[in-house]
Amino acid sequence: MGKIKILDESISAKIAAGEVIERPVSVVKELIENSIDAGSKHIFVEIEKGGKSLIKVTDDGEGMDPDDVRLAFERHATSKISSLDDIFKINTLGFRGEALPSIASVSVLTVFTKTREASIGTKCTLRGGIIEEFEEAAVKEGCCVIVKDIFFNTPARLKFLQSSSRESSLIVDLVSKYAIGHPDISFKLSVDGKEVLFTPGNGNLQEVIARIYGFDMAKDMILIDKTFNFGRIYGYTSPPKHTRGNRSWETFFVNGRLVKDKGLSISLEKAYRSLIPNDKFPIAFIKIEIESSLIDVNVHPAKTEIRFQCENEVLQSLYETVREGLSKTTLVPKEKLSFSKINFSERYSAAENESLLKEEYFTKIYGKIENKIKTNDQHGNTGKDVRTESPIFDVHFTRILGQLFKTYIVVQGEKEFYLIDQHAAHERILFERYSEGLNSQDISQELVCPSTLKITFEEMNFVEENSDLIRRMGFDFETFGKDTLLIRSVPYLLNKPVQPESLREAIDELKENGELRWRSREKFLASMACHTAIKAGDDLSFDEMQELLNQLMNTKNPYSCPHGRPTMISITIYELEKKFKRING
Repeated sequence: MGKIKILDESISAKIAAGEVIERPVSVVKELIENSIDAGSKHIFVEIEKGGKSLIKVTDDGEGMDPDDVRLAFERHATSKISSLDDIFKINTLGFRGEALPSIASVSVLTVFTKTREASIGTKCTLRGGIIEEFEEAAVKEGCCVIVKDIFFNTPARLKFLQSSSRESSLIVDLVSKYAIGHPDISFKLSVDGKEVLFTPGNGNLQEVIARIYGFDMAKDMILIDKTFNFGRIYGYTSPPKHTRGNRSWETFFVNGRLVKDKGLSISLEKAYRSLIPNDKFPIAFIKIEIESSLIDVNVHPAKTEIRFQCENEVLQSLYETVREGLSKTTLVPKEKLSFSKINFSERYSAAENESLLKEEYFTKIYGKIENKIKTNDQHGNTGKDVRTESPIFDVHFTRILGQLFKTYIVVQGEKEFYLIDQHAAHERILFERYSEGLNSQDISQELVCPSTLKITFEEMNFVEENSDLIRRMGFDFETFGKDTLLIRSVPYLLNKPVQPESLREAIDELKENGELRWRSREKFLASMACHTAIKAGDDLSFDEMQELLNQLMNTKNPYSCPHGRPTMISITIYELEKKFKRING
């Protein structure tokens, strides 16, 4: 007897479903795309427990009649194409006829639907892909799909799902992107009974961006819009001052389809070359309209990958469009200074007011201003004597010689000299201080004007879970709405307050490295230490260098930063004398 056999239909259905439905967000994606294809103007998404217990998508589209409802759950049944040629000119988001049967095969699914012409609607319930109930129902025009207990019959897949908050974050991000891709549709999203997203559906893309990502960012976004031989590229992209630590804020739509394409990302980033740091990425919401016969969307069951027939032309046009938009925009950031905390008495002269401004105001904001002039010793040599020894390691500093390239502290020892990387050294200090727990009152600086940080749903979950730890670091904050942090105080380290943005940069770094979902306390502490430490290029006074070395030598491991880079290297007098041919060696 041969080894090859035909799989049972229920097994093959679950295998096929695995290609389309990886997790709850896949269900939401397929149902939203069906609603868009149905001509809906309002789409309401409700989820519970990250979509693991409930996903409900309601729309006001064209609906289905009873015959179509039965056929909709048959594999490869679709109204989108009728011949092989149609595959190469697809104008809808769905077309394979796999979404509904795939979802139904791994869940308990109920659909309520009615067409405009019908006097009564239809209710259909399936369990594991088998119809259990089919009857008439009094429902509104459109379609409502309720998905419960996803993967109830495939426990192996269920156990690989992440926490409810993480699964919810993925869904929030997806719905947000579809709202941007289709500003003419009103989207509403509810998570565990709480509304987290609403867009008006008035076609104003910038307003949608403002509702999702904040007014401050939306008002700064740069409009791009250009027509080429193959089609049109338009949307919004960020000025260089708005960047992120990963590509998750680069959003592309091709003919209304949300796509992931490395080539598009590379072309976008190329337009920003020399304008933003190499480890930063722009924010972009870009739409490409192109003749459907020039693209192939039948690449993967998830339909997020795409191929262009004229790929080089598309990528070059994207680069030129973004670059042109950037060149027409003033890229110098405009900052505002607030003097609301200073009450100038009328008896002060203009000169006295200026003195108050320089001394009192800036002391409140930035802390004590250190004298940056390097002092000379009695022999006229620049430097400062220092006696610093590590309580654990055999390191002996005798004299600070100065700063090299505003990055390395040069220190003389007994028979050697040391180069200390100021950023790596401060990282080590902060990492151990954060790890041991801090009294935030000792290291916190109140801001004259509270700062707001717009963050995503996933990032907000992370901040709330680590709120005590973040406050012990010196941040005083409160949630302001569902997606904004109001920061009132920041850590005050080495005579300087850190920037409020450092909190988001640390979270961005975790997200970029795929570590945000693991909620790793150590990785978060290391990231916070990196983003709140003094930087290469920061000018330090001798007193600041002295304090940095004192703190470094009192750490448990002064030789490396939390990421494993060395904090210092030493060069002996013996090696110097060899180089200068003073000795033979």
